[in-house]
Amino acid sequence: MTEKIKKKANKLPAWEYALYLLSLRLRTAGDLEQKMAKKGYTPVEITEVIQRLTDLQFLNDEQFAQIYFDNLLKYKLFGYYGIKKKLIEKKIAPALVERLLRGFSPAAELAIARKLLGRGRGKSRQQQVRQLSGKGFRGDVIFKAVGVNPQADLD
Repeated sequence: MTEKIKKKANKLPAWEYALYLLSLRLRTAGDLEQKMAKKGYTPVEITEVIQRLTDLQFLNDEQFAQIYFDNLLKYKLFGYYGIKKKLIEKKIAPALVERLLRGFSPAAELAIARKLLGRGRGKSRQQQVRQLSGKGFRGDVIFKAVGVNPQADLD
């Protein structure tokens, strides 16, 4: 038997494959759709399975997004743009991403930035700025966290 025929014979039904993926970890509808499409399931099969999983509440993008957002705030030290990037990577709808980020204040972001800087003592300001920038912090938050007044350089 050729490799292609072997793969077809071993392919799980769409419903079982989707349940298998969800048994590994929570996923969004977009992530599940992408994984199933990569395995060769038809768009009709994928849509039917996702709809059924949503109806049975095995798949809930809003709940997933909220949990993931809360975990990023609590356990990972990312700024506004870093969190936005992570949420988009998880195939969360842009409208939902924007709604979650609306509640993320610059004050909360500044607290996270200061926590991150507290871990890396002895770094120069330039290194601190690069570190915060790499983690997706907004410019004004970065300058407040490292104690730089960007307007002073312009005068």
